[in-house]
Amino acid sequence: MSQRPRLSRQYWEGIYAVDFTLDGVRLRCHQLGQALLAQQWSCLVAHDTRFMAGQFARYVYRSLEEQRVPVSFCPDPAPFPSIELALGQRRADTALLISARNQPFWYNGMVLVTPPSDHLPLVLDPACAPPDAATLPFPPPPLDPADRTRLDLRTPYLEALRNAIDIELIRHATLTVFVDPMNGTTSGYLPAAIGDGGQTKAIEINREIDPLFGRQPPQPTEAGLQRLRKLVKESDSHLGVALSADGRALSAADSTGELVSPHDLALLLADYLNREYRQRGLVVMPPPGDADTAALHSWEAATGLRVEFHADPAGRIADLLAHDRNSLLVGVTAAGEVTLGRYGASPDAVLVALLLIEIAARFGSKLRVLVEQVKRRP
Repeated sequence: MSQRPRLSRQYWEGIYAVDFTLDGVRLRCHQLGQALLAQQWSCLVAHDTRFMAGQFARYVYRSLEEQRVPVSFCPDPAPFPSIELALGQRRADTALLISARNQPFWYNGMVLVTPPSDHLPLVLDPACAPPDAATLPFPPPPLDPADRTRLDLRTPYLEALRNAIDIELIRHATLTVFVDPMNGTTSGYLPAAIGDGGQTKAIEINREIDPLFGRQPPQPTEAGLQRLRKLVKESDSHLGVALSADGRALSAADSTGELVSPHDLALLLADYLNREYRQRGLVVMPPPGDADTAALHSWEAATGLRVEFHADPAGRIADLLAHDRNSLLVGVTAAGEVTLGRYGASPDAVLVALLLIEIAARFGSKLRVLVEQVKRRP
């Protein structure tokens, strides 16, 4: 997967009808449109699967279009990494995603992705003149069919995933993998990346579009993954993966039904990338807590890689990537957001899930066996 540009992200999130309101969206669209015009930047508008996200995205598109901002629209729910890839491919200068990331279903929000800039805030500026009385209807009517309103983010993202992973190795292995996209934007992506006709089977659960996310926060934490863990255990499958609604975080379950800790996940990925692809760099993770630090030090000595614990791993990962992407091998947060420094500048759950499947395919082993082998590495 080609390296992606350094991007700045801003967030505005709130509870429906309390903090997140149509007036708030309207004012931010006006302020953003003026700033985009001043920078002469185009904008890609996209959305996730939460309640009325598509309607708000169409409203944003119409608002920016009315201000004569060069704007394009993705009509299908889009994982966050696919949007960043589109910016890396220069399909737009900026992106505005209607999403509250992995917040509960009663939240919505806006995510603004831009080149590093101080001129495009989502925070309302009291000095900014408000727009005239609202003229755009809500919900807006469907957009007229055109290239700019039918932007395909799925196909290029799948192509990038297949280029990054040894898909043929996976297809020729005999693996069973359960996938839980948590009713979010990654539904269908992992089976599509592997393709039909192979021997590896990726079985999806919770793949239907559900704006309420099954009334669970769409974040892959232990509390919401009982069904996935039960299926993986009862079928004695190689592994199971749960992907957050925005496509950035994941959890992995082994054949005993237990979830692999972020620390063990980072070590497994780093060990494989180092041994198989000769990649080097720092491994960044949260403080060890109850983790076996002696085993971690032994692993460092055996691999020549260095593990760095940080109370704010996301901040440390961002600092490393801002200076030299090659200095980061694997970075993981407590929430399961995994960044692979050679592949991109932000977490990508589908990519990491495919890499875990590649590891299982290469060694013909189940996830728990692979984790224990890495931890016992002399």
